[in-house]
Amino acid sequence: MSAEVRLKMYREVDRRVYEKAISPWLPSRILDCHVHIGLAQHRGPVSPERIKQIPSIETAAPQSWEDYRAAAEMLFPDRQVSCLAFGFVYKEIDTRRENEYVLSGICEPANRADGLLVTRPSWDPELIAEAISAGFLGIKPYPDLAPQNTLEVSIYDFLPRSHLKMLDQLGGILMLHLPRAGRIADPANVREILEIYEGFPNIKLIVAHIGRAYCLPTAKKGLRHLVDAKGILFDTAANVNADVLQYALETVGPDRILYGSDLPVMLMRGVREHIGEEYFNYTDADYSWNTNRKSRDEEAGYTYFLYEELKAIIAAVNRCGLGQDATEKVFYSNCDSLLRTCAGRLAPSRYPLAPASRQ
Repeated sequence: MSAEVRLKMYREVDRRVYEKAISPWLPSRILDCHVHIGLAQHRGPVSPERIKQIPSIETAAPQSWEDYRAAAEMLFPDRQVSCLAFGFVYKEIDTRRENEYVLSGICEPANRADGLLVTRPSWDPELIAEAISAGFLGIKPYPDLAPQNTLEVSIYDFLPRSHLKMLDQLGGILMLHLPRAGRIADPANVREILEIYEGFPNIKLIVAHIGRAYCLPTAKKGLRHLVDAKGILFDTAANVNADVLQYALETVGPDRILYGSDLPVMLMRGVREHIGEEYFNYTDADYSWNTNRKSRDEEAGYTYFLYEELKAIIAAVNRCGLGQDATEKVFYSNCDSLLRTCAGRLAPSRYPLAPASRQ
């Protein structure tokens, strides 16, 4: 289902959830640090085997800049929304063309956007320098782009040290999606995160999806090892578990948490159930993997997964007794401060949309 089609499906349940459970808690400005932008013509064919390997390929419908603006207006009708965006991250994507399209959009003030370069590990690191000179603020590598045909890879397999060295010299942002089935609980991932943090101190490191800790046991096993690494940030993208979000707020604190949506994936409708270290997505969409369905009455009450994430963040903040100041940090000022710092360092005269213009 395309993002355009999903945008036409706003329902009464969505309006009710937003107005009663979400809008009263949000700050006036929202900065989404995890948005995918890309076009259908940049994609090659995807086999059923690949969808089984990475189900999110099927849910990650193309999202143009126009689609994104429409989604932001639909989802947050009474807020000013800006974003940090990057292309889609699978082998089937024409990554160079996708990056060019993202760059064209971050140079358009109407999009209120900054951008990261999706990288392939075989690329010359000079391409990173050129991209940052053109307007990107950092990079977004991804495990699926490693040469191995598995996600059980080292971070360095899809993010070579030569890329890290270049990014460190420039002082750019690294949006890091962790590999390995163990996610942030995997000791090898923790070791490599700390190696990057300590060995490349000028990199602004964001660990995506709270380290893919969608279940509380995973978060507890991994986050505690990163508490003292004060410069490491974590985004909330696609994490709808209030227990995990509460633990993150209590463990690393509200100053290190950034709101991220993972749009357009989170336009999917449904709920997620967490049992131990496993989670199960339920949706009303006709995806090939969606064979375990709830009743029609339950599915009729589904809202967007993104609204489920927002409810979980708000619940976690309230459980911690942190209040509006923490909410404002998570949803806006933490990321705004990061982007301002990076734009100031990375030649703002060559960067048409410095973060300050989001005001």
